[in-house]
Amino acid sequence: MRSCAKMRCDAEPVATVSLRYAERQVAIGDLLPQRDRHLLDLCREHVERMTPPVGWTVHDSRAGVPADAEPALAV
Repeated sequence: MRSCAKMRCDAEPVATVSLRYAERQVAIGDLLPQRDRHLLDLCREHVERMTPPVGWTVHDSRAGVPADAEPALAV
């Protein structure tokens, strides 16, 4: 079983997150079938609590998540 990428978190991941440096964007997508060492698989709590770097945007493209329901992330 895969676990959340956050240290000391054994929760099951629900989303895969990528950091797009050139676009200054945090991209949240559906959990990929296989772990990719260049991406972060995060549990629900850590996706919701994630804070992007100052000046970055967040794009959530997960299935079932309305386009206007971006996570409440502090900027």
